[in-house]
Amino acid sequence: MDPFGGTWTKIKLDILKRYLDAYTTALKNQHFDLLYIDAFAGSGSLELKMQGSDRTDWHSFRDGSAKIAMDIADKPFDELIFVEQDKGKCDRLQSLKGSRPNRNVIIENTDANAYLQNLQRNWQKWRGVLFLDPFGTQVEWDTLKKIAGCKALDIWILFPSSTVARMLPTSNIPDEINPKWADTLNRVYGDEGWRDLYQESPQCELFDEPRTVRQIGVGNLINIYKDRLQGLFKSRLLEQSATLRNSRRSPLYEFIFCVGSDSDRAIGTAKRIAKHLLNLSRMGTS
Repeated sequence: MDPFGGTWTKIKLDILKRYLDAYTTALKNQHFDLLYIDAFAGSGSLELKMQGSDRTDWHSFRDGSAKIAMDIADKPFDELIFVEQDKGKCDRLQSLKGSRPNRNVIIENTDANAYLQNLQRNWQKWRGVLFLDPFGTQVEWDTLKKIAGCKALDIWILFPSSTVARMLPTSNIPDEINPKWADTLNRVYGDEGWRDLYQESPQCELFDEPRTVRQIGVGNLINIYKDRLQGLFKSRLLEQSATLRNSRRSPLYEFIFCVGSDSDRAIGTAKRIAKHLLNLSRMGTS
């Protein structure tokens, strides 16, 4: 099992499971073939470090996203694609595939961005859900551009807000960022839009030179990312998202949803379901 995550992981997977159930039920009588893609699939099982009300740690074992998708029963996916770069995890996915011989599962031991950017389908025939669940800043903007253009895959994106925040310089000078990290953020945001976090202050230092200040909080980094998504997906972006926090209540990730289809009916239905699930998670009932 993958020793990773905590309560926030459970919330994320519960949202995904409920959405997949609702999605496949909603499309069960449609003419589309249904596709599920897990771009950072892991091994199929998780060992989560949880914390009880008395602040003591304990471990919880549960199904990962790949197994959750395989077990959707009302209207199973016609095809499931698990992309995982780690060979050992792929081997465990192969074992999971063998335990479900009635499921059409394809396992790709490769880089998720390269795979998705070269994904070819007859999108008049297929509809599906893409789960982008990286450990860090692996999801490239070019990947999102490709998927947005397909207009067929609903997307759940785990945006690594805490990791992005740690890449930024503690000074108020954006050019002091590590060049390697600047390149990473350019790939995540698609350009240098993350620099919008820095603004010139109306106050001036000595000699009347303008002073650059950094907006406070990771929320601003998320807002910039959502603005970029809005430009890419237009009305298909759900403005509401879920902030996933660690046991100390510090934000780790933002769970963001975008609709695949550009039809008004599909957008309305998908957003309504996703918003309901996000509200449930916020009330602690997921």
